[in-house]
Amino acid sequence: MGPILVCEWDNEAFHRRVLELESNGYVARCETYSVTAEQSPETGYVTHVYCIEMRARLPGEMISEISSSL
Repeated sequence: MGPILVCEWDNEAFHRRVLELESNGYVARCETYSVTAEQSPETGYVTHVYCIEMRARLPGEMISEISSSL
């Protein structure tokens, strides 16, 4: 399983997707988290894109080990 880049326009959808991947054995790489403001050239409205890279949990890696390394 290779890394996955999660990008969503909606904050709630972003967090749902991250939680779903974590429950399936992926770990968020916190240093890759970003929120980017994007402005629509047609409307001028600003929206935000939420992104984070997720990696597969290593065999035998405990969640407490991941938390302490962040």
